[in-house]
Amino acid sequence: MVGISRAREFSRRSADEKPNAKNAKISTGPAKVLTVCWLLEEDSYFTSYNRTASAVDLAIEHANKFIMPESLKLQYVFGSTGNSCSHTMYSAALTVYDFYQKGITCNMFLGSSCSHTTASIYGFAERFDVPIFGCPSVDSWSIQQDSEKTYYNLVLQPAFGYSDLADFFIRLLELHGYTHVALFRDDSYSFFSFISQSVMRYFQLRNPALYANSFVTSFRSLHTTKQLYKPLLVAANDRTRVYILLMHSAGVRKLMLAARELGYTKGQHVFYLIELYDLAYWGKLDPTVGDAEDLAAKEAFKSVLVVGFYQQQQTFDPEFEDKVKTGARQHYHYTFNPLEPSVLLYAMTVNDLYEHDGNYTNGSAIIDAITNSTFDGFRGDKISVGEDGARDRDYSVKYYEPTTDQFIVYMLYLQGATANAGNDTFRYPVPLKWPSPDGQLPPSEPVCGFRDDKCRNEGLSTSVLTTVVVVPLLVVLGLVVPGIFVGYKFWKMRMEYNPNWWKIMTEVLNVKDNRSGSKKTLASVSTTGTSNRSGTSYVCEIFATYKGTKVGLIDVSDKKKSPTKELIDELTILKGVDDANLQHFIGIAVSANDVCEFIVAELCTKGTLSDTLDNEMVKLDWLFKNSMIRDIVLGMTHLHGSPIQSHGNLSSLTCLVDVRFTIKISDYGLSFFRSRADLQPFSGKDADRQLSNLFWRAPELLRQVMPAKGTPKGDVYSFAIILQQIILRSSPFELPSDPLEMTDTEILSEVAAANIPPVRPRVPRSACSNELYDLMERCWEEVPIERPTFPKIKDRLRKVIGNVGDNIVDILFKRMEQYANDLEQKVADQTQQFMDEKTRSEQLLSQLLPKPVAAALTRGIQVDPEAFSSVTIFFSDIVGFTTLSAKGSPMDVIDLLNGLYTFFDSILEKYDVYKVETIGDAYMVSSGLPVRNGNKHASEIACMAIDLREGIAKFAVPHRPGETIEIRIGINSGPCVAGIVGLKMPRYCLFGDTVNMASRMESTGEPMKIQISMETRDLLNDIGGFVLVERGLTAVKGKGSLITFWLLSKQESG
Repeated sequence: MVGISRAREFSRRSADEKPNAKNAKISTGPAKVLTVCWLLEEDSYFTSYNRTASAVDLAIEHANKFIMPESLKLQYVFGSTGNSCSHTMYSAALTVYDFYQKGITCNMFLGSSCSHTTASIYGFAERFDVPIFGCPSVDSWSIQQDSEKTYYNLVLQPAFGYSDLADFFIRLLELHGYTHVALFRDDSYSFFSFISQSVMRYFQLRNPALYANSFVTSFRSLHTTKQLYKPLLVAANDRTRVYILLMHSAGVRKLMLAARELGYTKGQHVFYLIELYDLAYWGKLDPTVGDAEDLAAKEAFKSVLVVGFYQQQQTFDPEFEDKVKTGARQHYHYTFNPLEPSVLLYAMTVNDLYEHDGNYTNGSAIIDAITNSTFDGFRGDKISVGEDGARDRDYSVKYYEPTTDQFIVYMLYLQGATANAGNDTFRYPVPLKWPSPDGQLPPSEPVCGFRDDKCRNEGLSTSVLTTVVVVPLLVVLGLVVPGIFVGYKFWKMRMEYNPNWWKIMTEVLNVKDNRSGSKKTLASVSTTGTSNRSGTSYVCEIFATYKGTKVGLIDVSDKKKSPTKELIDELTILKGVDDANLQHFIGIAVSANDVCEFIVAELCTKGTLSDTLDNEMVKLDWLFKNSMIRDIVLGMTHLHGSPIQSHGNLSSLTCLVDVRFTIKISDYGLSFFRSRADLQPFSGKDADRQLSNLFWRAPELLRQVMPAKGTPKGDVYSFAIILQQIILRSSPFELPSDPLEMTDTEILSEVAAANIPPVRPRVPRSACSNELYDLMERCWEEVPIERPTFPKIKDRLRKVIGNVGDNIVDILFKRMEQYANDLEQKVADQTQQFMDEKTRSEQLLSQLLPKPVAAALTRGIQVDPEAFSSVTIFFSDIVGFTTLSAKGSPMDVIDLLNGLYTFFDSILEKYDVYKVETIGDAYMVSSGLPVRNGNKHASEIACMAIDLREGIAKFAVPHRPGETIEIRIGINSGPCVAGIVGLKMPRYCLFGDTVNMASRMESTGEPMKIQISMETRDLLNDIGGFVLVERGLTAVKGKGSLITFWLLSKQESG
């Protein structure tokens, strides 16, 4: 319950208590008490109560002894706002309201860790003129992002602000010209989630271009191995070379080892790491842990730059520091003190106003005295508070020196009082040692781009086309994709802080009743259940369309219920719970008169687990059963680890099956809608009670009024009953073909009686493995404490079913689809083999024949010979091929031709040409058929021939090192006829004088020259762009003497 958990007044001490220092102030009479109202989360964040309580305790004690005037003393009251920010939206304001209702006057608000919580109590601060000293995550800027108000004049941040840290990163990145950044966020720790959100939002506000080119990659380091980091790094490498690592140090080492194995630690990538304090929350940043990878880790850490606060020489009272650490470890187990400056700075300001006759209870006066001011810090440093009330911190950046195994400060960023003339400055105590060849930090983007796609080989004809087409396309994508990303971020932020996110008006739902197949209004739709050993079905047979998506509707039993604070609190918790094995909660359908009608959730079309077990058409082998058991365990493990903590109604009826045959647990987290009659203990005399729903209830809960949320150990018992159902494929406590079946009342009476031995379902040991049987018995133990937790069940399940769950969803999906469509596995395999063979045959045919011709033959269409009015034919052969062949074995000749023609084929892919055939060392290519391309065929063949001639000069003879190959090339243009010849091994052949003439151009040519006919010359002149030289009269067999030409090259543009 939210409220006052502790109040402590430090001025009330025994008469004989003496101060620890000679300058302590001693009160001689009653002192006026100023109350610090401390609002904070209890155990979720790095600024939580457990981590900061000792420092606040002793800071107030120190202030009373050494700072406050004799007639004034400090005390504090603490109000818990829950375990996370998702709990605090309403509870913080209610806590403050409770303070004032109990007559507690707040002179200072301390906390909370959540900006929207601070916004919710700001009305109290304004009304009573009370200053708010926020946690690091809270400052005026961050609060403005979470509310509609544009000014928060009563908010101070003496420790540090996330916005200040984000501003430093912008300045640091701008200093080095970095415009593309990846934030690697460790969601295992709330600090990194908070700082990631603040940094991205600050980027968006102060540097939109940087925001558009930045992205967040999230993961949980507690479950991420070195190998799992690699795909994250590879994906980010396509977009950036600069990384901000918001993660625990243990994960940093694994990530940097993965980066080293990918070649990312040679100085061309920068990894910034945040380590603001020397605090166990971030772990011990050390590449050496005593394993075989220490040397590799030390090399990898050369690419890490550590960002932290710059701490000047400490002169603070060491006795106070020791007491903070000792008290923290003894009572709270932590030694963190980010709230200590807030308490001491408040005490100093009150003392100063008191001594100068100022109004020390006036929050505005306190704010005015602190803002735009610089104070001597409590640790020998300077504390500068800006106009916005946030502290201007000094930062340091350190690099790793492997020879000394230390991090060396090479850069300082000094603000306010510590900077020259009050200006922000960067200073460099020592030079940076960076692992790049030139010792310099890398540029924001490599010269050839992140994907090496901005550099092209000289001489490529596609350079102009690339500039005209690809670059504009990249520009468009660069604008559209960030736009979509920004829009999504805005939407997500807006939804996250919308207090009515759960409310869905009934009129926006397009409802359909599956039982009748007709559309209906919500008022006319009702659900029905079936009474049997399987219990009452809570799964609605209706669905609706909401925002274009089909959703399921679960009937609310009490239609008179309207939303209350109890429901809002549950919904706030429920919003943050999401898992692949939990049915996703969407909202609640509310009528116009504000009555809850239906729970709107993810649609699971395959019904309940009980339906699947009862369906004899579904074949359940142990692969399938193990998958279902695994899904339930994973879902319950996540649920028990969330703020919900327990289910309370786990059964085969609340385990739903989606279209992929994945089990999703439903009916959790909303105890508000639980029937109070259903929570009553079992008596055996309730004639109207649906007893079958009690089969999954634990014995201890049958004997007493069950909590609305149930208990974790009760859920484990329910899981054991589900195990029995899956193993036997039966209802609870049912043994197939058992003639001695008991009635429902008899069974429940025996279970509740706690007999020795207790009554449990009868499961033959041979029905499952010994390990699974033992696990089931452990889970339904009579004594709740003897039952294992779900994390323990998860660990034990790995030993029972192995690693079957990794990719089982896809396997089961394919298998169940086969069952659903009555397909035998053998038929599916044969069909797949046939399709594979068909695909390979089509691919092979398309390589032997032109694609249009191959497609026609595949469809059974006869391909008639076709005349083409104008095509261009290319012939080439190897000069001295006979002599070259004689110098090697037949195998060498085959290898030579294969390598040469493979090289030729790769060049052909860039042009609109068709390879006709190869005969020995002869190579024949055409253009303009079978697909006509106007007169383009001449230029396509000409460009291809030039590329082939240039490329052959670099081709090495495999079996004759040092020797090169020369070819003769001939080209002719004109009409021809093409068609398919033969039925066995059909060939696409070309006929006509144009073909013969092209062959003559090759045979009468010279080595490494391209001889063309007058017809081809005319076409190339019309097209333009080629250098041609007349050869003169050439004797051509069958033609006499003809004028031919040499094709030298393409003309240079410009």
